[in-house]
This record gives sequence, C-alpha cells and structure tokens, in this order.
Amino acid sequence: MKKSRIFLFAAIVLAGATSSALADASAQAAAFPIERTQGGTVTSNGQSPAEEEKENAFDNLLKTKWLTFQSSGWLQYAFPNQSSYVITSYSITSANDFPERDPKDWTLKGSNNGTDWTVLDSRQNESFDWRFQTKTYSFSNQTAYAYYRLELSNHSGSILQLSEVKLYDARQWPEPAKAQIAASGENLPHEGKDKLNDGSSLTKWLTFQKSGWVTYRFDRPIALDGYALTSANDYPERDPAEWTLQASNDGKQWVTLDTRKGEQFRYRYQRTSYGVRSDAQYSYYKLNMKANGGNELQLAEIEFIPKDSPFQSILPSIEIRNLDANGNGKLFDQALPDAQEQIKLIILKLNEILYGHPNRMDVGPKKVVIFIKDEDGVAWAGGTPVEGQVTISSRHLKNVSNSGTPLRHEILGVLYHELTHLYQLDDDRYGQIGYMIEGMADAIRFKVGYHDRLAVRKGGTWKDGYGVTGNFFVWIDEHKRPGFLRELNQSLSEFDGVEWNESVFQQLTGSDVLSLWNEYQQSLPNP
Repeated sequence: MKKSRIFLFAAIVLAGATSSALADASAQAAAFPIERTQGGTVTSNGQSPAEEEKENAFDNLLKTKWLTFQSSGWLQYAFPNQSSYVITSYSITSANDFPERDPKDWTLKGSNNGTDWTVLDSRQNESFDWRFQTKTYSFSNQTAYAYYRLELSNHSGSILQLSEVKLYDARQWPEPAKAQIAASGENLPHEGKDKLNDGSSLTKWLTFQKSGWVTYRFDRPIALDGYALTSANDYPERDPAEWTLQASNDGKQWVTLDTRKGEQFRYRYQRTSYGVRSDAQYSYYKLNMKANGGNELQLAEIEFIPKDSPFQSILPSIEIRNLDANGNGKLFDQALPDAQEQIKLIILKLNEILYGHPNRMDVGPKKVVIFIKDEDGVAWAGGTPVEGQVTISSRHLKNVSNSGTPLRHEILGVLYHELTHLYQLDDDRYGQIGYMIEGMADAIRFKVGYHDRLAVRKGGTWKDGYGVTGNFFVWIDEHKRPGFLRELNQSLSEFDGVEWNESVFQQLTGSDVLSLWNEYQQSLPNP
C-alpha cells in the first residue's frame, strides 16, 4: 500500500442517502440543464490564500473552495470566446468548515459589457444544513448574458467562503441519438437484433451464419470517438474475430473507418472498446463481421460512443509517465500503444456506469497521470481532487507477461479498477467501509468483463471486498435492480449529510443485504 498526498485507495490484490437522493439517481430519463461554467474567466474582489483562489468556485470539484478574507465579496464569471447564455438557474455549495463563513445574503446579476448589470435573483437569510450541501435556485430570464456576477455576504465574522457555483442554461442536454437496427440475420424471438442495444450483456444477438452484418441508422448524424463490442454468454467460437466498421449518410456509399483482424475476447461478457479517428458525422454505421470459428455469429452489445456525449465535458487531460522505460516498463508501451485513447474510453464508460449523466457528478480530477514504476505490488490510486494519479507496477507487468496471460487485457482491467477510484464516491470513510469502495471498483471491472464472472464460486461474505463483493454488486444490478451500481455509488456520497449504512440495500431493492447475498450464493456453482 502506498501513501499519497491527499487520499489513498488500497492496491489491487495480486489475485486478481437519503431516499429522495436515491430516487433522483434512479431516474434514467431525467432532463438535465446544460451547466455552462467550462473554460471561462473568473474574477473577484478581495484576497484569497493559496489553493483557495476564485477559480475553485467554478472547477466542478466540491472538495476545493474559494475563500476571501472579508465578510462580503463578489465572484464574476465570463464565458469563453465572448459567448453568452440564457442562465435560468444556479447552485451554490457550502464549503468544508465553519458555517458562519457560508453565504447568507446574495444577488445574482447579468451583464453584456461587464459594467452595466441587471439584477436577476436575490436571496436573504439563506443557510446550509451541512457541509458540502448544494442548494439550487431558479429564476425567470430570457436574456443571454456574457457575464454573471454573484455579490455575497456571510453569516458572521470576517471570512466568506463557498465550495462551488454552477450556472445552468435554459436549454437542456439533447437526448442521445436514437437508432434503427438492421441485421443480416437473427434468431427470433429471443436473440434478435434489438438485443444489441438493450443495455444488458445478459441478452444477445445471434445469427446462424459465420459472417454477418449489423447496421445502425441514427435519427441524426453523429461523429464517433469510438465503439465497443461485448461478447455473449457462451461459445467463444461465435465471437467476432474480424470486422470492418463502415459509415454512410445515405446507406449506399460507404466509408471504412476501422478494420480489425485476429481479435479475441478472453472472457464472456467482455466489453472491448476501439477508437475512431474521424471527425466526420454520419447517419449510418455498419459492422461487417466474421466469427472466430463454426457457423454462427453472436454479440451481446454494440455501443457507438459519440463525440457529443455530455461526458465529454468531464474528460481530464491525460499524461503517461513511464518511469521504468529501460526495464519492464516497455511492456506497458508494447501492450497498450493506444494508451491515451483507451484511458479516455475507459473514463467515459466507468462514469456512465457510476453516474448516468455528468450533472450528477461532484468529483473527478482535471488531470489524470498514469505512472509505470519498478516497484512491488500491482497498482494503486491516489493524488488530489484536482490531479488523480494511478501507479502500475512494472514488476507485475513482467509477472503477467511470463504467465502467458494477455498483458493488454490485464492492463485494461487494472485501469478500470484504479480509474474508478478517482471518480467514485466513498462517504469519506475508506477506513470503515473499504470493502464497499474496493467492491465497487471491482464491480466496474466485472461489469465490463475484465474479471471472469463464470469463474466465481460460492463462499466468503459480502464484506470481503474486491471481486467477492464486486461480482455480488453486479449480480444485483443485472438481476434485481437495473441501475443499482449507479444508485449505490450515489448513496456513498460524502456530500449528502448522511453517513452511509447497509440499509441502502433495503431501500433500493426491497431486500436486506444478507437476503440478497444468500440468494446470490445460490446462483453460484460450488467451489
């Protein structure tokens, strides 16, 4: 285990809220206004100590804060590129300590020249019931402003502080593009083409042909960051082993975007993602596939990853520092030459699972650094709320390489686990509920198929953490309550004023955790 500067999650072992908040987390089809504080310019009056500057008020990180040494002050936000937006709601989050420093009275103003201001909303005698509480306020506005200013005063004393301010557009994030699916064949009624887009790896599409195609026709043109294929439940010889991804705007003239040969899925339910290096938008996407062997072809899921996904707004800068470049560290570069691309796709997917939409996110580093070091262990995560760090042992990479295990597969699984630590909620109580935090990180790894679900056997307790707890969580998500992983993560928020306890299982599923565990155990084979 390694110590980090601010927070620490345990290394991978070598082997391998309130009810209203929970209800909100389960709302799959909720409408989300667009949050506009991205890349703008922040100004303020007064003085702030180092690391508590004005920019912290708009960094989308609740664990940072703005503080000024006076009882009143103002914060001003100017959108980038002289843009202007119709803001109709905003939120303020209290900081980590000293409630007397919280804003009590404030006025929100808008301007298009930074000099002449229009009052949009005023509040008096506001209070925050707990640290990191977020309160949202709506008002009527039909004018797009380039500048917004909050003028605030505190409850008492000579210091004013807050954690975060967010400004929400009158418009909402657009619905994801919808697709009509066509296929060269299907096995109806239970293994049809619609199963490719139902969000479940437990269902599948199957055609009684060694080669086949699937075409998605979207209701609007989209550009892709990548795509992902998930293997089905049985018979690896039915997996696609080679394919071509094509795109079109009329369904007749096709452009080839990606070609793969010799692909293999190591586990059942494994999700493998691939980058697409094209900015062009298309309405049609087509996969022409050939099976690994035999005379049948199958897949559990096909996902297309659009460049206009709301989660693009949370992507950090990514840096890889191979500090063992002359030794075993080269194994990382050889196994993952597209590391930057894969890390981005992993971050997009794990946050989709954990949050469903970026408007639900209160954590997430602005920068992620991956270290490859010549040290013992497997991997660990740490850093600060602003810069997340993942360290992978090059000695472990050498051991995996010598074992014959596909090294790329192992690295991707490690990255899913450790990057989850940088984004998941943990109730700020790793020492007490570490089994939950490690279990959730391994649940993500199981969910995307980088642990072998079919190898899990009866035994242990639900609090054993890592894979034992992780596969249990995935079982609940897939057999008892779709979206459970997201809801469980939300229940672990350190910003909701509630200390997590296991009654959450009863609230979410209607069954206590021990009953769920016993039922889950009965679904597993004996050791």
